[in-house]
Amino acid sequence: MARKTHRPDDILWPVTESAFKAVRDTSSDIVTLGAVLDTKYPRKAMVKLFDEKLIHVNGHKATPHTEVSIDDEIWIAMAKEKIDHEPIAMDLHILYEDDDLLIVDKPAGVTVNSKDQVSLANGIAYYFKEHGIKRKVRFLNRLDRDTTGCIVIAKSGLAQSLYQQQMDDNTFEKWYMAIVEGIVESDSDSLVLPMDRSIDGIHYEVNSKGKDTRTDYTVLHRYPNGTVDNSVYNLQNTVDIPRENVDSILNTVDKQGGIVDNSVHNLGNQPCTAVAVRLYTGKTHQIRVAFSHIGHPLVGDTLYGAKFTGEPFALRAMKVVFTHMRSGERIIVQA
Repeated sequence: MARKTHRPDDILWPVTESAFKAVRDTSSDIVTLGAVLDTKYPRKAMVKLFDEKLIHVNGHKATPHTEVSIDDEIWIAMAKEKIDHEPIAMDLHILYEDDDLLIVDKPAGVTVNSKDQVSLANGIAYYFKEHGIKRKVRFLNRLDRDTTGCIVIAKSGLAQSLYQQQMDDNTFEKWYMAIVEGIVESDSDSLVLPMDRSIDGIHYEVNSKGKDTRTDYTVLHRYPNGTVDNSVYNLQNTVDIPRENVDSILNTVDKQGGIVDNSVHNLGNQPCTAVAVRLYTGKTHQIRVAFSHIGHPLVGDTLYGAKFTGEPFALRAMKVVFTHMRSGERIIVQA
């Protein structure tokens, strides 16, 4: 049964004159709700919400063909869902949260989602249950078991669709910090490489038959003697986020009270390089494959040719930048 009252996470907005004029057919005075929604939201997400009778105009259930006028109120109700993973208590480090997104700092040694073992998804399900968030767990990005940092969870199908669209058009920025073997000579580069799963089914490789990927990097520091200060804060502020596509205020969200890795890795006399990486595509193992291909595998990443160190490979999802789906502000979240 459709709700008759608003909840705090519902979306309410009036039909503005500019939105009305943007979709008005010059041969007709009629503007439909579907046409207005097409200017703001992915149609696939809207179809599901219409099917569930969760979209209203002026308090009444509506269809895509409902006629709308300037100042009509559109109400998109956020549906309750059954949590789709077993809730298991887990010590989560929350980096950012609003009505639509949850971003946590994933530790090393934990899978994002696994059917045969406890994973981060179980911890998120427990957090949702304890905070009265009756939604499925929807991950917007994936990190390997030993990769740490920003993992993004959408709280609704609509949020998932909107932020996935930002990822598809590269306005949702994903930044990483990695330590790679050897001294990388170029200060920066864009690695555009076709990748596909290898014949062994375990790792990925550069293959002309694969899909194109793009991995951009900038050198942060070169360590000729192999001693690496791994403090996250020592490196994160050296990365300059390009300001193209930013039309409004940038809000930076810093994690509070977190455990900062201030350890020093002594790799003997093995030279290495710290790099900031931005992904424009999302292929499995993309960063690991790209740097291995140019002769600089991630330190400790034996699957892709690195020397054994006894420690997890050095890769951290250190920053995400996105446009808030309700306010339109650009938000920076740092791990």
